Amino acid sequence: MTENPLGSQTEHPKKYQPDVLYPIPRWASRSLLDIEQKVLMYGLDHWQAYELSWLNVRGKPEVAIGEFYFNSESENIVESKSLKLYLNSLNQERYKSAEAVRSIIEQDLSTISRSEVKVMLHALDEIEIDPLGGRAGRSIDNLDIEIEIHQPDAQLLKLDSEEVDDEVLYSDLFRSNCPVTGQPDWASVELRYTGKKIDESSLLKYLISFREHQGYHEECAERIFRDIMLRCQPSELRVGMNFVRRGGLDINVYRATTPVTSDSVNSRLIRQ
Repeated sequence: MTENPLGSQTEHPKKYQPDVLYPIPRWASRSLLDIEQKVLMYGLDHWQAYELSWLNVRGKPEVAIGEFYFNSESENIVESKSLKLYLNSLNQERYKSAEAVRSIIEQDLSTISRSEVKVMLHALDEIEIDPLGGRAGRSIDNLDIEIEIHQPDAQLLKLDSEEVDDEVLYSDLFRSNCPVTGQPDWASVELRYTGKKIDESSLLKYLISFREHQGYHEECAERIFRDIMLRCQPSELRVGMNFVRRGGLDINVYRATTPVTSDSVNSRLIRQ
């Protein structure tokens, strides 16, 4: 696709159409953040698709939940509406097996992102529903704070003198906005770090300061990672952002000081 479909009325494809996928180069936001010059960063983007369907060889519908893992070093991210359109283009196509569908999606996403993408498809009866299971850490959302800033401000971040080892904090109060449509994007943020203790009130103020910020999910996560690394200088850091599902897709972004693997992503949260 030559134009970003987000924010415009777009007809759903009636047949398989991989060229509907729209790439967004990662370098655009990273050049503004100057990430590569300032911090070492690893990560992956974990997408989950809940509106995935195709036909078997006899024309009977099949459904599945898809998981797509993009390496943060890929040249492009995929615009979310274009991915939804692409997945819908499979709806009326016949395939001999789920593996055939998985292979096609993996090839197409790898091509558009210009990096190897891992794709997994799950039958619905394989999925164990446990949205609250496995959540680590402690919420900072009950802190009584006053908010005055609604654009990202790294100066809000403060340190205590205490050293902490592998502390995990999380907040469900994060909101940013789509840079194309201006619509709100909601997320839960998990922070795992080792180093000087981050003042929790200052961290919550910082996360809430994104409330009027316009940025893609990946840019928000990378900005948070950069700001905490530069302001707080932890010896280890992992930022995980689980965004609320929209259009049948949820996007989960992880950035860390060490490599992130597909088997280390967070469990699906209750709002997803």
